[in-house]
Amino acid sequence: MGTPMLLDHRTSDRHNDVRRFIGPMPVAALEEVETTLRKSGLRKTWAELLGLKPNSHVEEDEEEGFRDALKDLTLRFFLGHGGKREDWGEVQERAVREKMLKQWRESEWGRALRRRKEIKSSGEWVGSSFDIGVFLGVNILESSSSQNENTRPCGADSPVAATTRSTAAETFLTAPERPDIRSTTHGQTQSSWSIHPQSQTTDILYRPATDDRSSANSSTALLGPSQPRDTGAQLHVRSEHPPSSYLGVHSPRRPSMLARGQPSSGKGKGKTVHYPDTIAQDAPASPSDVLARQGSDVEDTSAGAAQDASVENRVRWGDTVMRDRMLIKISYTKTGAISPDFDEWQNRVTSHLRVESFGEYIVAWRKDKLEIYDDFSTPGREWLSGSGHKKLIFLVPLSAPSTRLSVYSFADMTFCITCPPMPLSALTNDRWHARDSNERTQIVIFKVKSRSRAVDWVWNLWRHLGGQLPSALEIWSPTLDTRVEINIPNHDTPSATAAYAVFNKDNLIKLCGKSLRSMQEYKSLIEDRLAEGATFELAWRHGTILDWVWQLDDVQGQSREWAVLSGLALKQGGTLPHLEIRLRQHTQNRLRLKDGTRLDEPPGVEGYLDRIRVTSQTKQAVYLVTHNGYIFVLSPARSNRPPPPGPPPEGYVAEADGLRKAEVRRGTRQILEATGMSDLRSVVAVRRAFQVVPMRDAAQTGTEAMREEAEIEQLWAEVDRSDLDDNDPGGDAGLAMAQDKAKLRMRRSFELVLTTGAVVRFEAYSCMVALEWIMRLRALVWYWRHRHQADAQQEMDVVHLSTGRPRVTPLRRVDSHIGVHEPPPDPKASLPELTTFFNWCTLEDCRPILKSGRLFARQGVYGQYWHTQLVLVSGSLVKFRVTDRASLYHRRHKTISLLDAYVCSGYFAAQYLPEGQYDPNAPPVARRYQDGLETDDSEEDTLFIVWYRPTIKGVDSQGSQAGQRSQGNSAAVPPLSAKRKVEIFRTRSKLERDVWVWAINSEIEKIVRATQEREDRMREAGGLVDTKRKS
Repeated sequence: MGTPMLLDHRTSDRHNDVRRFIGPMPVAALEEVETTLRKSGLRKTWAELLGLKPNSHVEEDEEEGFRDALKDLTLRFFLGHGGKREDWGEVQERAVREKMLKQWRESEWGRALRRRKEIKSSGEWVGSSFDIGVFLGVNILESSSSQNENTRPCGADSPVAATTRSTAAETFLTAPERPDIRSTTHGQTQSSWSIHPQSQTTDILYRPATDDRSSANSSTALLGPSQPRDTGAQLHVRSEHPPSSYLGVHSPRRPSMLARGQPSSGKGKGKTVHYPDTIAQDAPASPSDVLARQGSDVEDTSAGAAQDASVENRVRWGDTVMRDRMLIKISYTKTGAISPDFDEWQNRVTSHLRVESFGEYIVAWRKDKLEIYDDFSTPGREWLSGSGHKKLIFLVPLSAPSTRLSVYSFADMTFCITCPPMPLSALTNDRWHARDSNERTQIVIFKVKSRSRAVDWVWNLWRHLGGQLPSALEIWSPTLDTRVEINIPNHDTPSATAAYAVFNKDNLIKLCGKSLRSMQEYKSLIEDRLAEGATFELAWRHGTILDWVWQLDDVQGQSREWAVLSGLALKQGGTLPHLEIRLRQHTQNRLRLKDGTRLDEPPGVEGYLDRIRVTSQTKQAVYLVTHNGYIFVLSPARSNRPPPPGPPPEGYVAEADGLRKAEVRRGTRQILEATGMSDLRSVVAVRRAFQVVPMRDAAQTGTEAMREEAEIEQLWAEVDRSDLDDNDPGGDAGLAMAQDKAKLRMRRSFELVLTTGAVVRFEAYSCMVALEWIMRLRALVWYWRHRHQADAQQEMDVVHLSTGRPRVTPLRRVDSHIGVHEPPPDPKASLPELTTFFNWCTLEDCRPILKSGRLFARQGVYGQYWHTQLVLVSGSLVKFRVTDRASLYHRRHKTISLLDAYVCSGYFAAQYLPEGQYDPNAPPVARRYQDGLETDDSEEDTLFIVWYRPTIKGVDSQGSQAGQRSQGNSAAVPPLSAKRKVEIFRTRSKLERDVWVWAINSEIEKIVRATQEREDRMREAGGLVDTKRKS
């Protein structure tokens, strides 16, 4: 069949989880419909309300909300059956209501509701299979606007929706136009932003104003927000560019033929856009006018810069600038030769490092020092002594000339400060000075729970230590393989207010969108995707790691004006990340095989079944549910079944997003309640039972091609059908009517044949229900088997192209020993495929499973690694241990709460291992996995660790609020010395490790923001030492 490939371009953005319930439900499910009607305040039945005329009256308390819901429902039913909006009217509405009423009365669930009073036995089953969230063909989990999204010229929520085809005047904030001697030709001035193709001769992303360290001192650190002036500029859009580059279809890049500041030679189109309100050359202001300026009149002037700089000086001695709990590691060295860009690689090669302390501490930034606090070893000492403060254990001087800030690991956003040691007495003595450089150097590594909070710390510290903005910033477009350069206004002044105004997310996307629309490939590669509802997003990229700009407010709800520019401070190992504009992408749900076959993701399924034990032939009632290519097994009593088809709740038009989120939370609770899980890839065949007692099949043997051919033949084997299937009414009633009960039970059963040869049998409610299970599970097995292969192939392509490392197995043509010619490796390759790994379903909770996969987990610190299925859901990590037993599923081993959790990776995590458990000089070993993934990454590059609290008082981990992040607000604030546990994981590759760390960090970020009240209490818990105040 060949290796499948993912389709990047789709005709729809259907990333939500589509699901189907198979079979009937217990009669208790009817009570849920009745409860829905009662909560809606409707005293009439749903059928009676559907039968009302459009102009008839209902009770006053029912009228407004119900009529809106009913009108929206009937209109969407009409449009979904081929109707046109211009034909909609009162006559059509009446006809549609009659048709809906007829369909509802004839439906299985409509009849069940009418006879609900006749049902006396609580064990009776009612209804039939249905699509979850769909009522009479209308998906109530989607808003009415999203269902017709594909017919609009551009997504309504797209930042460029209003500018895609608009010819009206647009408003952008740009840098003021300034003459530039280096690029002025024939009297023309350098444009404030321009577009040019990527080339190997263009290696400088940032052009700092000076190579020397900024003369700004600590008094220029935190600048207060202010509103910039609205200035215009003359913009030059250059459209010449090389062809777009994709994996496997790489086009060599060519240098730009348009030199900066030089006129075009005639190739390509040049477009100049003039905006009104250009900057006029005003006469110099008189001294009296300058002295009289106040407020916004002072901004962007030397007086304004001095005024902003004095804000830090006006902070009273002892006031706290920032404060947080962090995981901290403090080391010392006497060598003195420490790199200013100290990171995990430098840490690995630096000898004679002595670890002084490691743990969770309070970090408070006051004036020009970072203070690190711990609990007293004697309980209650801070209160018995009357001081009321925590124990001060370390000081980090920010004013010392040798103090340096760097990013230790971009993957988990740990940062590092190297500085001379500072005595604790210096906290109350502001006359302390750093000692000689031959003294020992202190290395402090900080890890904050929230990634955005860590970036805020780095940005503010970087600005405080003299970090200076470059004169311009380039934004890469991986889709078009080009760059847009935008000048940074007032980059050489202490104030960043003007830069914040230009480089806010919405304004930057509009500027880039306007520039990119001048390119020829824009329509075919971007415009069609925008018309389907896709949107532009910004991301900082370092290597193969994407860090999306998605949190515009900090963890305390305050605006992060530096949300875009903060990437300029995230320098690791001397390498800065670069900013990219990418199309937002959700989980891929479509792929194409090499023979041209297109596979769309089938709907997930769930329902009630009986598992038949092979030896004893006893039945065990189970609830089977699939999520993201995995089968989860639950107890029927804790199944979290979906609500049966019925009327949508009142106000569902405005609350469609809330209904969808409730459905996602239901899936999350199912995973948290599951007793076991299994990978659909371990299923070789789904077949109808053909013998009364199932027998074990032989395990798959032979070459890989032979096994694949055999698996295809088994999976799609013809299913035996007969008239008995249609005549089976199901349940105990149908079994009582049968002459051969054993044969009927066999025909109601289906079997899963595993790769180990084991056969697992399930019995459904009826023959037809069993047939539906067979066909739908077959489609799921087929899709996810190829989906994992496509993901593995894409990962290997990305790693090879970006790192230049040779493939473990070189590509060769079929029936030939000649290797396939591949494009040369390029660390600066555009890699638009990275968005599929760092997709937005993880950030926006589109599905219950945020991330899942097979990896290796260690049993404690000293134990061995075990094969594990790890699933990330809202608020938790769920571990399922993979065993060698021939069983369908792996039992749930542990649920890890991510409240108060930290995740670290790489060398920082490797140092936690006991001595002798990690060898940094061990050569990499090539490995090949089930889905075809081949890697040779080192152990350090595949390692990550999660520190967590095993028990948190006040958190409902298995109750009705499970999976809701906000439940953490009720949890008590633990002391710094509270017990923690650690989970050590090893992934299959470095890219896989980076995606896992990013996904877990993103979930921790959402938990921190959902529990803001508790986080504020935790942040302020514990007093600080009183400092000497200046006279």
